[in-house]
Amino acid sequence: MEETNARRRVEPAHEDVHAGEPGTRARCLPQPWMRDAFRLDGSLRDIRVLDTTRVEWIAVLERLRVAADETEVEHPYSALDPVRPAFADLFRVWADEPEGRGTSFAFRARFGAVWFFALPHDEEEIEFSVRPESVLDEAGVASVLRFLAEVATAGRRRAVMTGETVRYAPGMPTLISHDPVTGLTSHI
Repeated sequence: MEETNARRRVEPAHEDVHAGEPGTRARCLPQPWMRDAFRLDGSLRDIRVLDTTRVEWIAVLERLRVAADETEVEHPYSALDPVRPAFADLFRVWADEPEGRGTSFAFRARFGAVWFFALPHDEEEIEFSVRPESVLDEAGVASVLRFLAEVATAGRRRAVMTGETVRYAPGMPTLISHDPVTGLTSHI
């Protein structure tokens, strides 16, 4: 929806932000909740599933490997396939074997034009991050909603998107959530 100012000039009723890099598009998030959820404040957005185990992590990563437009895995473990390791093996080496102590691995998944990434630090909480500046428009928001639903469905638990934190704290504002039991997605 557009607004007309006092000089009768039509101005968009949404945020237009240009990233300033050659070839980038202007950012256009038309709904107030979208602008609030993806405010450019210098921090990432975290997508989390709480109280998980290795089994849920593996299920989520396997589902994302199939559902995403593109995925990438990076790890330092010489015994594993360098490009497409089995996730069960990746978690075994990372968490259980001396080779994996003190290291981690990286997983990235692209839905549409938006990349999501994880650097697992424990098995008890699934956490992915997304850069809010990569969510340029309603298609980008739709990619985030699809990702959130895929993670919640595979993990069989509610997935939430919050502002960037080290650990989730009860009572922290939830920007978007998806409940796989009800199939409902809610936002601020």
